[in-house]
Amino acid sequence: MDALNRIPIFLSFIMNSKKRLLQFARLSLFTLHCSLITTGCNSFWNRFVVKSIEQLPISPDTIAAKIEHPVVPHVGLSVLWVGHATCLIQIGNKVFITDPIFTNTAGMISKRRIEPGILPSSIDRLDYILISHIHFDHLSYGSLSMLPKSTVMLLPTGGAEYTPEFCFLEYREMNTWTTFEADGVRITAVPVKHFDGRYGFDAAWSDHHTYTGYVIEYQGKTVFFAGDTGYDPEMFCEIGSKFTIDVALIPIAPLEPRDFMKRVHTDPKDALQIFEDVGARFMIPIHHHTFAQGLDSSLTFAQDQLKQLVSERHIEDRVIILEIGEQRIFMP
Repeated sequence: MDALNRIPIFLSFIMNSKKRLLQFARLSLFTLHCSLITTGCNSFWNRFVVKSIEQLPISPDTIAAKIEHPVVPHVGLSVLWVGHATCLIQIGNKVFITDPIFTNTAGMISKRRIEPGILPSSIDRLDYILISHIHFDHLSYGSLSMLPKSTVMLLPTGGAEYTPEFCFLEYREMNTWTTFEADGVRITAVPVKHFDGRYGFDAAWSDHHTYTGYVIEYQGKTVFFAGDTGYDPEMFCEIGSKFTIDVALIPIAPLEPRDFMKRVHTDPKDALQIFEDVGARFMIPIHHHTFAQGLDSSLTFAQDQLKQLVSERHIEDRVIILEIGEQRIFMP
């Protein structure tokens, strides 16, 4: 009876605030994943979880020669692909990082297949962290704890509710088409097509879009970071009409199953259409070749398709397919 009397107290503790419920959900996530596997359903989710668990014992491939000093003294615009949606961007004397993930797994279950292109300790200074949305492979708590604290963290509306205190200089939630400005830097949140929530069930109570893209402007250079998105012609043409973009960072995976993925994930063909819609000078594909995503047949599945399309269209000089850990200086 004493145990029964404690049940309402326990439920009150859990339901007292949304924040506490989210913390509880985070602790329960791995158990939830495992229980889904035993349901017997032949769903995409179950197949993906089984595939991910099979890969957990595999060690990530190593990067032979990491850049030890990725922040360079004099540069107009450079981009270093760390892996997945993580890019280290430098414009003049300002350094930005997008969706940083350095951990070996995302959400404790999706295994990294290639190690990060740089060590987080090599980032000796950082001005801005840009979080596109709150999914585990984009808002990585363990990775954020590795980064310098003298930085401003930008998140989509509602993102701060999911974010522990990391002692960064400032946290700023960004509504679509709102702009953050400081010391000559101008960062605008722009619309993308994705989905809410972090744990699956919490999307039901979201009253705003917890996902965004960003346009960074500084010293006459402009970078568009699409984060994670499906294709929408009006959305991206509008972005292109408002900005003159030098470099667009656009996701190209996962692809399969396409009927399921196409609503919220661009494939290489969609990514090239976004590249055209926004009118960027250069494109760097992201969100591929790092984690086993969806039911794609290989780690290079999306990259191989992109290379073929780029070759057919003769735009190899404009679509820059970086290796993980490779840095490209566009404007010295």
